[in-house]
Amino acid sequence: MSRDPARLALGATGGDLMKSWLIFVMAWFAWGVLPAGAAPLDQTLAQVMERFHFPGAVLLVSGPQGTEIATAGTANLAAPRPVTEATRFHIASVGKILTAIATLQLVEEGRLSLDAPVRPFLDPPEATRLTHIDSADVAGLLSHTSGLPDCLRNGPFSLPEHPSLTWTASEALRLGRCRAATEPGRFAYSNSNYILLGHILEKLDGGDLAEILGRRILAPLGMGDSAVRVATSDPLLAHGHRRNPDQPGHRPAGPVAWSSRLGDAPLTTTARDLERLMVSLFRPGKTRVLPTRMVAAMAIERGRADGEGYGLGLQVTETDLGFRYGHSGRFGGFAAEAWYYPDRDRIVILLANGDEFSETDPMDLIEEQLFPPADLVQAAEIGSP
Repeated sequence: MSRDPARLALGATGGDLMKSWLIFVMAWFAWGVLPAGAAPLDQTLAQVMERFHFPGAVLLVSGPQGTEIATAGTANLAAPRPVTEATRFHIASVGKILTAIATLQLVEEGRLSLDAPVRPFLDPPEATRLTHIDSADVAGLLSHTSGLPDCLRNGPFSLPEHPSLTWTASEALRLGRCRAATEPGRFAYSNSNYILLGHILEKLDGGDLAEILGRRILAPLGMGDSAVRVATSDPLLAHGHRRNPDQPGHRPAGPVAWSSRLGDAPLTTTARDLERLMVSLFRPGKTRVLPTRMVAAMAIERGRADGEGYGLGLQVTETDLGFRYGHSGRFGGFAAEAWYYPDRDRIVILLANGDEFSETDPMDLIEEQLFPPADLVQAAEIGSP
């Protein structure tokens, strides 16, 4: 079974693409939405919630035969109401995928290049404080190899000089608390890269990021339940929670996630809408947000640290199931996972209203439950070169 990211099912060559489609056609007849022997989806979600202490969550699995979805728990502990398929979650850094797509659309249109320097897009107050800004280019921002310090997200969101929780990109770059810069050319995850990309999109495309993502991605894909910034009174909104550090239970995380309009974590959405985005990238039909070759470029690893690789807006993770492509996110009381497994042609999405950090990855448990050993043997035979 190939483990070369460049030979993702998106296909680096025509031969690879044809082979991938033949594999997928064979897989359609071998599997339903869930492989034979997989645990029921609601049972898997119950185990995830128990282990990771999520108040509420949605788990979705999408395959060529259709989609299964499970929901559990409450959307708001303070005013309990059940999580449903219509519940909207902030997806934290999974939203970086949309910022990357919009940026690469500009590249495809010839209005921006991957090697374009970033410095000309910034005004002096923003640029002078960012170490390595003079050497940073668009590809470095997309792949987290710019060396720029991580600003705002790892410090207080309300400052004496900026008491509001809502930040513009310019304010975040100028005032946000920053960590130390890293070495350019090496992968080091920094939210500043995507805050900057959102800033560049607004400069080049006009309007604010919400309008740009809506016009370029949400509307074409029919993602009608998705938005950048939402009203906290929305009855379908999940509320973020954090575990109390010194006693049992959770506390509200507040509106910081919903308030975000920056390119590093812009979106509130549903599992079904997020599935539409993932399908448009990895199993595209009539509606594409990017051409296949550009999606393949997103998935090629350009840097790696702590076992995690990164392309142009996509995380690249090697698992027992082969490579997976997508993104994870933790922010403001929310946790999100959105992944594509090309060797299984499966999309797996987890949205939860708790951002509990753990030494274990919820996807490890989900993969163990949904893709049992018997399925691995079958998939290896189908996917072998």
